[in-house]
Amino acid sequence: MIQTIFLNNNSPDALKSILDELNPGKIFLVRGKKSYELAGARCYVEAAVAGLKCDIYEFCDFEENPKIEDVEKGLHLLSEKGADIVIGIGGGSVLDMAKLIRFLYSYTGEITKNDFSKCNKLLPLIVLPTTAGTGTEATHFAVVYKNKVKYSVAHEDILPDYSIINPLFTYNNPRYLAACTGFDALAQAIEAYWSVQATKESDDYAIKAIKLLWDNLPSAVNLKKKECMDKVSEGAYWAGKAINIAKTTAPHAISYAFTTYYNIPHGNAVALTFPFFVEFNMNIDEKHKEKINTLFYFLGIDESKAIVPTMQSYIKSIGLLTSLHFDMDIILNNINIERMNNNPKVLSREDIYTVLNSIIDQR
Repeated sequence: MIQTIFLNNNSPDALKSILDELNPGKIFLVRGKKSYELAGARCYVEAAVAGLKCDIYEFCDFEENPKIEDVEKGLHLLSEKGADIVIGIGGGSVLDMAKLIRFLYSYTGEITKNDFSKCNKLLPLIVLPTTAGTGTEATHFAVVYKNKVKYSVAHEDILPDYSIINPLFTYNNPRYLAACTGFDALAQAIEAYWSVQATKESDDYAIKAIKLLWDNLPSAVNLKKKECMDKVSEGAYWAGKAINIAKTTAPHAISYAFTTYYNIPHGNAVALTFPFFVEFNMNIDEKHKEKINTLFYFLGIDESKAIVPTMQSYIKSIGLLTSLHFDMDIILNNINIERMNNNPKVLSREDIYTVLNSIIDQR
């Protein structure tokens, strides 16, 4: 599927132009509860639908980190009301919910097996992120939890038809939220770059994202400089494009249990182990070593100096946690093996134990 993207200066009137062209009679709108107002999205949507003769059915009755029960609830409402298009507007969980509802309205199958059959015509899907970082607006997969286990549902028809990246939606985000989502985007870009599935195309997207994110994220979070927030929004999109090809690696593989069992927001969960994996992945074969050196060049990191403290200092500067008290066995027993296998250097259970032990808060 080819996606149409509206980025920055092309985004202010994008939704209206799309809706004028599609002329829907019914819109199924998946949105956040508070973010819809806070981000200014309600006014944006109302202006876009003005003049259209259409009914809008809203769905926001779901928790953060989409659960299969919430997806089923949304599917029931969509089946009951019907729609000509689906719009998702909100953070990563909202957009994943919209992607899953649109997809499972047209496909039957079992998410745990990632095996699906098409049964209905696919509805057009428009997504508008109100955070800068998840990258889900650019990917053909979506996260859903079933019995506390995270599944990444992947299919070409999960990719949204239209993505509208309007940085204005991110301007009122709380500092911690901006830090979590922004660091998630940075981690995605770096992980995609060193992933064993990386290609020339994904490398180009990843480097573009890293250049936009690394220098601008601290000012976007701490000073709320609009020009920096604009660049972070764009960088997050390119990071999403990178992981859509190369996928994420070890830091993401370990992060999910921190979110599920300890309610640590996803971006901060990734940040906990990230500095240690930057150092761990340094010592590798010549092919990947060259990429790591290139990565350090773009990050402005001197590899002769202590890598972990350097990365931790950056993470702390944007207000994220670098240590946590947790049960080692819970994390060890809930690692995403698929993502772990993308890491350029193979980790033993002892390696993972060492990494986790180094971030345990002993207080």
